[in-house]
Amino acid sequence: MRHVYVLLLLMGWLSSSPGAQAQPEHSFFVIHCDPGFAHLWPKLRQMVQYASAHDVPLTLELSPQWVEAILADPARIDTVRAWQAWGHEIGAHHHGIYHCFWDSLANYPIDTIWAIRTDTTWVPAACEPGAYKGTLDAFYDQLDQLAGDSLLLTWGSSDEHPEVDLYPGVPYRTDGSRYDPERAFSNPYVVTHGPWTAGNQTWGPYTTCQIDYFFIDKPGKVNAVKNLYLDTNFSSNYSVAGVVTHVFDFNESPDYFYQWINFISGKGCKTVREILRQADCGQTTATHALSQNATLRAWPNPAIDQIRIEWEDMRELTIRDLTGRIVQQRHGLTGQAIIGVHDWPAGVYIAEARSERHIALARIVVQ
Repeated sequence: MRHVYVLLLLMGWLSSSPGAQAQPEHSFFVIHCDPGFAHLWPKLRQMVQYASAHDVPLTLELSPQWVEAILADPARIDTVRAWQAWGHEIGAHHHGIYHCFWDSLANYPIDTIWAIRTDTTWVPAACEPGAYKGTLDAFYDQLDQLAGDSLLLTWGSSDEHPEVDLYPGVPYRTDGSRYDPERAFSNPYVVTHGPWTAGNQTWGPYTTCQIDYFFIDKPGKVNAVKNLYLDTNFSSNYSVAGVVTHVFDFNESPDYFYQWINFISGKGCKTVREILRQADCGQTTATHALSQNATLRAWPNPAIDQIRIEWEDMRELTIRDLTGRIVQQRHGLTGQAIIGVHDWPAGVYIAEARSERHIALARIVVQ
């Protein structure tokens, strides 16, 4: 028996020693909200709710059509704010002129746009040419409005020359593969996009910190990534594992989504920006300040009887449950509030404080 005990101790020491193999430290899950599918908002809510219940934060990369649809509905804006407060990230998604399903925005010269859209070398004849609606400036403005105080830091796009449409203020970019599951594993790295010239205009160079993903839409692809993840001879070489999917794929057959969430829960799940903020990825050309968000001080948290919330700029306070229902609202505050929660159902709530110009969010738990 003593020999068995010594053997178990030795096995524990080996598994925890510096040279022991391990899976990636971090993981992320990007959701592409593609143009033409903003009507699937209820499906996105299902995805976020399931991920939240399993402590998996999502990076939601929204195309222009999704951003417009959300900003047009105050209830949807409130829902997004609740997601952000929980820990989900709002990012940007863009289909450029080289994509079959172009989202109709581009910073390219007009003659370049139509030259590409009508050239079957780049855009298959089966694709619609599309209708040019303008540059990405309006999209940028809307993204900043939707992201709020959390800032917009992550950009995922599909284009031959991403520097043309890339938001210069975004330091983080996601990219990957539909066909190679090994692309689900990477270490953060620096990429310089451009310069590229068309006509008399030059775009870039822009330098971003990038992380890769593998596209999943069926159980077979999930299993391929799981097998690589569990193969420490392979996965221990990488610090991050990441996947991406579409809302319309979830709408068609959601089982693969649930399988991946169930597998990855508890395995270093973070948003893209959380991972890349911590990475020593080098200097980017982004113009956004990367200071941490203004945060509310809430204690005790978890709470049983009452909770005290403080933020020196707070003038209004709204607390919602995860369905978006308002459970408490206070006005005319001077930086603090004490809220009785003894009769609230146990669960997670989102506190949103407002000043004249800013919003601060916090996740609170009632036991």
